[in-house]
Amino acid sequence: MSANRANEGLKLLKTAKWHEWQKQAILEVAENSVFLEPDTHGKLEDLVLEADILFGSPDFSPAILAKSKTLKLVHVGSTGVDRYMIPEFQQSDIILVNSRGVHGATVADHAMAMLLALSRGLHDAWEHRHHKKWEPRAQSIVNLPGKTAGLLGLGAIGTEVAARCKAFGMRVIGIRRDPRPSEPADLVLPPSNLDRVLEESDFAVCSLPLTGETRHLLTIREFSLMKPTAFFINVGRGAVVKEQDLIAALSQGLIKGAGLDVFEEEPLPEDSPLWDMPNVIITPHTAGIDEDHAKKTFDIFLQNLARFRQGLPLINQVDKEKGY
Repeated sequence: MSANRANEGLKLLKTAKWHEWQKQAILEVAENSVFLEPDTHGKLEDLVLEADILFGSPDFSPAILAKSKTLKLVHVGSTGVDRYMIPEFQQSDIILVNSRGVHGATVADHAMAMLLALSRGLHDAWEHRHHKKWEPRAQSIVNLPGKTAGLLGLGAIGTEVAARCKAFGMRVIGIRRDPRPSEPADLVLPPSNLDRVLEESDFAVCSLPLTGETRHLLTIREFSLMKPTAFFINVGRGAVVKEQDLIAALSQGLIKGAGLDVFEEEPLPEDSPLWDMPNVIITPHTAGIDEDHAKKTFDIFLQNLARFRQGLPLINQVDKEKGY
């Protein structure tokens, strides 16, 4: 972007209202910025046709974004960007940036909450509470020291999960594209070793992004490889799992239980068998939410705004061909 264009003032569109503290912070790095927001200045889908930069995650098709002749940069508040991977948007010149790193510790805490609840039988205790049933059962308790956590994905989230599992004395193995040894995991393997990781896992924790390669990566075949005493936790993307196969694996006792924050269809349909399974913990895609989420996401946006104006490489720029 030329210096002359930068001095004209960027039109910055947010999917919600701009806070005054955000405006003040932006004006310190981009003094001539023009702030656009839906309702105040028009419909969001109309405003994207005149904006330079969009901050937030619109609830309409990214194909609408691709129609804009002015839009140069979209910064979304999530890590996953699979919904943007459609030809119209991928082939456009619009830069896509995500909020990777903002959610790592928060999602890892959520995954560990599920892991601990499953290992201590809290899902059973919750069920018994509803029936006012006093049922102390030692066989529902799993001791974590020495158990194996198999991490499907060792990015920002997976690495944080690994550190937490190690703190509980667990052995940690995992898969990622770059299989070089990496702390705190004990063993890092390439994706071709998925079967081995599943076979050895007492707790398999999935934080994989959704791409063409990972869609329905986990089917009944993969769950059949796991120990019947093992648990599966998914805080990545729902469609990485073939959900009907997971339901079958749980029903048939191929695995002991699951902690699920993401699903193929969201909201999870009321008629899904998962709702009624006593060995399943369900949360409504809330693993990445915390009280500081908005500030942490905005901090990345602000840094990227300054970088964009200076023509510098952006933080968390997405490779639209790879999908992450």
